[in-house]
Amino acid sequence: MGDGQKLKEILDKQGKSVRWVAKETTISPTTLYSIIQKDTSIRFDFALRIANVLGIEVSEICSDASLQQEDWSDKERIVLPELPSGMDGVLDGNRVKRYLKNTLYPLMQMFGKNDMPILDEHLTNYYQLTDEGRRDVDQFIRMQLSIKKDPERAADIKKITKW
Repeated sequence: MGDGQKLKEILDKQGKSVRWVAKETTISPTTLYSIIQKDTSIRFDFALRIANVLGIEVSEICSDASLQQEDWSDKERIVLPELPSGMDGVLDGNRVKRYLKNTLYPLMQMFGKNDMPILDEHLTNYYQLTDEGRRDVDQFIRMQLSIKKDPERAADIKKITKW
């Protein structure tokens, strides 16, 4: 069973419609219907928004390799295509603006802007690690979340529905 069917089952179980999820997450209903009908995988950013509005864990509807897989080989890396000449920054600029507006700014409002330089440093350091080092960091974070998750902060994060 693919991500689309998992999503359909959860929607049926909760009595929610695709149109309701689309409205709450700002994901196109056409996109959601296509995911369900074709039983395709769900992009992680979409899965996160859907999970937040449905009150479920993202891993319940997203088979993204970073959530499920322990072995990160070069075959599993996603290589983004190069943009056509003259298109540099057009796509990326819009995505960056959307990310800042829908993710970073709400986080700053919730937890304060003083933590953002530390977060940027952590992110930069994370991408300097080897695949094994990143796996270790991911495993450490999962372990910490299982024993030290702050329910109030987790609830605040779930309020970010346009992630």
